[in-house]
Amino acid sequence: MNPRAKLTTAQAARYLGLSQRQMERMRGDGSGPTWFKAGDAINSPCMYEISDLDMWVRTQKAK
Repeated sequence: MNPRAKLTTAQAARYLGLSQRQMERMRGDGSGPTWFKAGDAINSPCMYEISDLDMWVRTQKAK
């Protein structure tokens, strides 16, 4: 899979084996993987790059 591929919150949660709600909580408190908004609108989806998800997993293993 392309490491620059973009995933929605639901897809990223599935990729990491977490719930979508847990991803939203971590996004809110800043403890989750790097994310970005896919647009300027308030309802633009939050997106994650696979490389950022993989990097976040590596940092979690170090703890």
